[in-house]
Amino acid sequence: MVLNGEAALVSASASATVEYKQALSRVMGLLARREYSVQEIQRKLGSDYPAEILAAVIQRCLELDWLNETRMMTVFIRSRANRGYGPVRVMQELRLKGLASEQIKLALEASQMDWFAIAKSQAARKVSDSTSLDRVARGRVLAFLQRRGFTAEQARYALTPSDEE
Repeated sequence: MVLNGEAALVSASASATVEYKQALSRVMGLLARREYSVQEIQRKLGSDYPAEILAAVIQRCLELDWLNETRMMTVFIRSRANRGYGPVRVMQELRLKGLASEQIKLALEASQMDWFAIAKSQAARKVSDSTSLDRVARGRVLAFLQRRGFTAEQARYALTPSDEE
């Protein structure tokens, strides 16, 4: 014979197991599409599941290496660089995803992206001949590059004539 208290406990653990499986399934679905940070997962699913269950799911995903913030940063940096964004913008976007500045700096250094070359290619897409720009047009291109997330040094380099020209 089961007492009311025991029945409630059994029922609570069964629903927790069901919720855990549902949460794990949702996280797996998200991670199948792209990499996420822990904070992004918490933000996305925090209102749908209790904190303990979500924490257990995240811990399980970290143990199985399904959720890996270092890998996420590597993929994200490469993706943004391929789209023509600079390191300042990439760093800002990663901070918004809940990652620590030191981790981001290490990942940016490890990526070995040639930010100067990327800035130069973005400038070349904006203007065909950077040597014939007047002061105002040059300022516009520099501002464009800085809005894309390049440092002032990278933006100035992008407008210097290359050896082939």
